[in-house]
Amino acid sequence: MGFELSRKKSCARSAFTLVELLVVIAIIGILIALLLPAVQAAREAARRTQCVNNLKQLALAMQNYHDVYNRFPARQAGSGDQNSNSNTTHRGRLSGWAAVTPFIEQQSLYDQIYALPNQAPWNGTTWYNAVIPALNCPSDPTNVTPTGTARGTLSYCMNGGDSPIDSFNAPPTSAQNRGVFHVFSWSSMADITDGTSNTALLSERVRPKAQNSLGNVVGLALGTNPLTCRAAYDPAQKKYVTGSFTTDTAPGFRWADGAAWFAGFTTILPPNSASCANAASHWERGIYTPSSRHPGGVNVAFADGSVRFVTETVDTGNLGTDFPSPTAGGVSPYGVWGALGTKAGGEPSSEF
Repeated sequence: MGFELSRKKSCARSAFTLVELLVVIAIIGILIALLLPAVQAAREAARRTQCVNNLKQLALAMQNYHDVYNRFPARQAGSGDQNSNSNTTHRGRLSGWAAVTPFIEQQSLYDQIYALPNQAPWNGTTWYNAVIPALNCPSDPTNVTPTGTARGTLSYCMNGGDSPIDSFNAPPTSAQNRGVFHVFSWSSMADITDGTSNTALLSERVRPKAQNSLGNVVGLALGTNPLTCRAAYDPAQKKYVTGSFTTDTAPGFRWADGAAWFAGFTTILPPNSASCANAASHWERGIYTPSSRHPGGVNVAFADGSVRFVTETVDTGNLGTDFPSPTAGGVSPYGVWGALGTKAGGEPSSEF
């Protein structure tokens, strides 16, 4: 009897009380709360690394294209290899990404494009809808369609410099700017007199999660300097607070369209701030600011093939200064960031 009673007491002592169970659950909850941000940060670090690798691959593709054609592709042109000034092919809107597809292991896609010269980059054909891994950053969400019909997705864009760039310019008229990539006009390495390590080539632009969110373009009159555009976006709220939005396709959904709305960026406003066009239409002249889902800034590929992270706090000079003429020489008024966008501004070597 004594033995049985002792065993029962021992068994009773081995069980958890309700209080002890609640304490264990609370401790597990705290550990999960502590570990979850670390796991998310590790995943984002891996995605950012993949983004950097993509940009390196794309910068190398641009350099290989230059080796073959002795120039970089135009941001927007009208034929499969971009060697024609005709507006009868691809409606004059084919992007530089289409031109470099053979150099990112997409030769068959390039052949499809060149075989169908009468198709525009918004017809919804198989090759326009293609999703190319090298053109997509894994940090950028894939299931976002805030407006319009999605096409093949895109996370990267080409440098137009430190003045507003045209989203559409009726070809065969060329539109040059102070960056590397133009409309129906081509730059070469020899044109980059500021130095390839000091001149931006490619950067990121995210697909917006909603009409008024980061990555979209707001329609408003630009004025003569960037201040109006900067005031349209509230970084604290992470949304636009003024202006209107197009009902057409959002940025990030037409990889083959060379309009600046989809394929270009400017080095005027700092990364992860506003992008603005003269009106809520994707063919308008505008400020197209790099953006990313990486905390604090964006990855930028330079003309020498290197990739560096440019922060949101990069020096932007005097944003109250009027926009420089797209074809003018001279130092950028927009600080280090503006200087990185010009290929021949004559600025001294910049560290950031």
